Amino acid sequence: MRPSRGGGLGDVRLYDTIDSTNDEARRLSEGGETGPLWVRSLEQTKGRGRRGRTWLGEPGNLFTTGLFTLSCGPAEAANLSFVAALAVAEAIDPHVAQGAVSLKWPNDVLIAGKKTSGILLESWQGPYGFHLAVGIGVNVRTSPDGIDQPITCVTDHVLTGMPQVSAEILFEGLRARFHDWFDIWAKLGFAPIAGAWLARASGVGQPIIVRLPHETLEGRFHGLAPSGALQLEQPDGTIHEVTAGDVFFG
Repeated sequence: MRPSRGGGLGDVRLYDTIDSTNDEARRLSEGGETGPLWVRSLEQTKGRGRRGRTWLGEPGNLFTTGLFTLSCGPAEAANLSFVAALAVAEAIDPHVAQGAVSLKWPNDVLIAGKKTSGILLESWQGPYGFHLAVGIGVNVRTSPDGIDQPITCVTDHVLTGMPQVSAEILFEGLRARFHDWFDIWAKLGFAPIAGAWLARASGVGQPIIVRLPHETLEGRFHGLAPSGALQLEQPDGTIHEVTAGDVFFG
């Protein structure tokens, strides 16, 4: 592990290589850390995404987890996946064409319609309170093959004449923007977060397919419920709230 950096945005623990930044955040919490604290690694060997999927940890990409101790419960804490998505999008914005970055429910960041970032929240009750790990992976330099959706990396979209972006630059940008949005969420609740997220969201008002573990739903992406659930408008006009699933545009 490399030395920590302090500051108003929380300490940063930087590693050359690690199994999982989310796992390290949990280990640190068990050792007494309460956050805010950010774990970052140059390489990750056992990263994971939603539903136990593997998130490859190639050097040059960004792997980080924010550790927080919260006074709310898991349902409200889930709002922070939207905070993280906004932070990643705003960190990428200066390096790519205007309007290129969009968001896909529940927690993907897209560039030109292709996934470049994923977010995984994990929570647990520890000896010092309710802990939340906000895991963020960004394809900065490379993107994996064999994924069931279009994938890209930030480097492929950097504007001509702009310097190449690095994981370090993106991390500092997203960390700053995360804490800005976190403060808004803590003071004003989820509504302003939802509004900002929807302003960037792909597919609002359009036909979508939502793949659940045991069924597939089709309808129109109506918006977000106050909880952050996806509102799927059925052909008869009724609204079905989806709390977990994979969205495909169709």
